[in-house]
Amino acid sequence: MWNRSGLPLTLPLQVKSDAGADHYLRLVDPAAGQAVLAAYVRGGEIFRVLVPPGRYVLEIASGRDWQDEDALFGPQTVQVTLEPPLIFGAQGVARKSGALLDLRGDQVTVRGFGLCQRFVLDPDSLAGSLARAHPTDLLPPPERERFAVPRYTLRARVCD
Repeated sequence: MWNRSGLPLTLPLQVKSDAGADHYLRLVDPAAGQAVLAAYVRGGEIFRVLVPPGRYVLEIASGRDWQDEDALFGPQTVQVTLEPPLIFGAQGVARKSGALLDLRGDQVTVRGFGLCQRFVLDPDSLAGSLARAHPTDLLPPPERERFAVPRYTLRARVCD
C-alpha cells in the first residue's frame, strides 16, 4: 500500500494465507517506532512484496471486511505483533535475505527466505561478433574493435 522508508524495496517478504480472511501488514522500525511499509494481502493467495533493508517488527491485522487504515477490519479485527524483529538484508551481491510468513491455520510461522541472484550471458548479444569466430590475439588491431559488447541478464531463484 505504501513505503515511507526512503530506502529501495529490494528484499523479499512472501506471505501464505488461508482463504476467508484478508491481512494488513505493517513493518515497524523498532528504534523509531514508526511504520515504514504497509501491504494488503488477500486471503488464500500467495503474496510477494519487496521491502527495504533493515530490522522490523511485523504487525498483522486480519479480518473479512476492510474499512481503512484506522478502523482496519472493524471490531472483528484480529491483531498480532511478531517479536523479535525480522531482519532483511543482502549478503554480498548474490543473496538477498528476507522472510516467509505463513498465516495458514491457527499459528503464525516465520522462516528465513532467500533469493539468490546471478548474471547470465545473453548469447544473442554476441551474434555477428568476430569474437565468436576468432581468438582475440590472432586478429590485427583494427579488427579487434569490431567485437560486440556482451549483455547479461540478472536471474533470481529461491535459494532456501
